[in-house]
Amino acid sequence: MKYKNVMLLSFIVILFYIAACAPAPKQATNAPAPVKSVESASQASTSQASTAQPASGISDEVKDLLAKSKTRVNGIYYKYRGPQTGNNFFEFYVKGTKIMYKPARELKSLDRPDSYDSIFIDKTAKTAQSYCIDRMCVYKGKKADLNYADSYINTILDWTSVITTATKVGEEVIDDRSVWKVETNVGILWLDTFYGIPLKMELGGQTYRFQQIAPNSVQDSDVTPS
Repeated sequence: MKYKNVMLLSFIVILFYIAACAPAPKQATNAPAPVKSVESASQASTSQASTAQPASGISDEVKDLLAKSKTRVNGIYYKYRGPQTGNNFFEFYVKGTKIMYKPARELKSLDRPDSYDSIFIDKTAKTAQSYCIDRMCVYKGKKADLNYADSYINTILDWTSVITTATKVGEEVIDDRSVWKVETNVGILWLDTFYGIPLKMELGGQTYRFQQIAPNSVQDSDVTPS
């Protein structure tokens, strides 16, 4: 009997030891949230920014003003001074894809065989030609084919056609005409409020001036050499 009691006590001690040494069950933990890569986060941010930005960077009021240059101007005459002209004004005649401009002449006489007073530009054909057409020309007609890129000067209508962002920042008067001062992707423009064309422009520290404008006064014969 004494022997059985000793065996039972030993068995209980062994069971207790086994239970004490068994590993404790693991506690459940929350799985960490997946981390986006820098590239993925950047793409998401770019996508959200693209969605939030308007399709056009031109304010509605300026957009309406620029539209006038297309609906109210069918050809235009003006005098232009800019980086290409020095202190002089060039006379411009613009209609459709054709342009004729008269550079300032260093020599007043037009009596030499190579004398010219006018440059004719065809934007479709990408051609430029010099002519002498003034009444003072002794030798009238075509003088030479010119390099198109070197001869081309942006017209008063070219500048408004490349605007992609624009915001009105003020109102002024230039040459007795009401204008809006507008900040754009191509510089600061002072736009005539009736025709939507620039009377003045500042770009890269340079000033461009358009004076004595006469919209809808140019005929096909003015921009076509004969």
